Amino acid sequence: MNAVGHATSGSPVIGARVETAALHSYDDAPRTPDADDPAIWVNASASGEGLVIGVLKDAGLQVYDLEGNVVQTILPPHRPAVTAEDPPVPGTRPESGTSACPESESGETYSRFNNVDVQYGFELIKANGSRETVDIAAVTDRGCDRLRIYAIKPQSSSGPLIDITAPDAPRVFPSQFVQPSSLQPIGEPSGIQDNDLDDQNTAYGLALHRLEDGDGYRAFVTQRNRSAIAELELYAAGNGEVSYTRVRELRFNPVFTVPGAGAGSPSLQWTPCREEPENDPQFEGLVVDQQEGVLFAAQEVVGVWRVPLNDALPATVTVPASRLIEKARSFGEPWWAVPDDGEYACEGSAPATPVTGTIAAPGNPSAGGLHLEQDVEGLAIYYGEDEEGYLLVSSQGDDTFHVYDREDPTDHIAAFQVEGTGETDGHDVVNVPAGGDFPYGLFVVQNGQAGGPGSEDPINGFEYDGSTQFKLLGWEDIADELDLDVEEDEFDPRDPHDD
Repeated sequence: MNAVGHATSGSPVIGARVETAALHSYDDAPRTPDADDPAIWVNASASGEGLVIGVLKDAGLQVYDLEGNVVQTILPPHRPAVTAEDPPVPGTRPESGTSACPESESGETYSRFNNVDVQYGFELIKANGSRETVDIAAVTDRGCDRLRIYAIKPQSSSGPLIDITAPDAPRVFPSQFVQPSSLQPIGEPSGIQDNDLDDQNTAYGLALHRLEDGDGYRAFVTQRNRSAIAELELYAAGNGEVSYTRVRELRFNPVFTVPGAGAGSPSLQWTPCREEPENDPQFEGLVVDQQEGVLFAAQEVVGVWRVPLNDALPATVTVPASRLIEKARSFGEPWWAVPDDGEYACEGSAPATPVTGTIAAPGNPSAGGLHLEQDVEGLAIYYGEDEEGYLLVSSQGDDTFHVYDREDPTDHIAAFQVEGTGETDGHDVVNVPAGGDFPYGLFVVQNGQAGGPGSEDPINGFEYDGSTQFKLLGWEDIADELDLDVEEDEFDPRDPHDD
């Protein structure tokens, strides 16, 4: 979504030092590339050596060096055929069909990678019983509802990323918790239901967390079209492979209490408008504060939540509304849901021409936040000295990035834009040297408005559908412009519990 937002003329515009080549997407074409979420890996034993790992959705993963060159393309494990006449795709083409996702009843649901994250120092158990410590990248395969785990081995002839996912790794969301809207009824009760893979209420956003004292690794995974986040434990499954098991599920009530619109008016029960009434307001962007053990979660049309993590929590947790620390500007506003071919068009004002079946929801515009324009998307943490630093949030609706104080994330410090960049789905940041071009840290963003191909004519009947890429910025360029800190003795996320 790239809605027209509030004026951003006051936000400084910062240029990138490196840009990757644009990837061109074609609507409904097989394995068409569409860049989404990036993650940064920096070698803990060779300062300055690093990689950018970028998700390409239907096209899998692309791995770049810090100069923006492609060093590896990873094809999704379950993918359709690509012919010589189809639009260009990364990696091998043409290619005969492989297979659909194992649980796809239609036989037409394939792997679709969505988010990626990196963690350091995971201990594998090899086939002979010996142990090997590797850094890992994990990816949500939204199409097949699984995590894919990769060992990061830059010196390997088959690397730098090597798939080490256990073949029996389970679905992340085999069931779903349904919370129908009271304002847009669908005739279904709330509660647990089976989750047909082909409906794609599947693994979506992702953040990895390394527990204190070497007690293990967790993955937090959002569910597409649901107000829920699964907490998974990653474990060494033998044979040099990794699998996972569910620890708990965090659930979020999509109904909020907001003040009445006038003096003395009673409070209102408010929930976001749903274009598809059977779907919840979903989460995507996630990040875990590795020192504090706190999960930050971006609910796209609601705002940013701060959830303290605790292994004593039960298997199912309903997160209280008090954990919503930063609301989107549109939070609490009245809305009109206008019937539109079996779904709804969500409008912020009454339709000029009355439409039968339109739902009008009351609200209070003053209940919203001041800074973020929906969709609220990516999250990342820049670690400073002595538990200081910044939470970085992307506001996709007006193409801005916002900086909050890490210790007090209700404290908004600054906003900025990245030159020539819009519709950003995800970003990442590190506070350690990353190659000669990034001696004080690196900030990587996905750009949903990259330059198009020489011709935008259809290919093999598939319509051109936009271009994407990744951009790499030096942290000191951001810090100098916004008067932020550039620490020389920061907390190192590669070894998060080394005090």
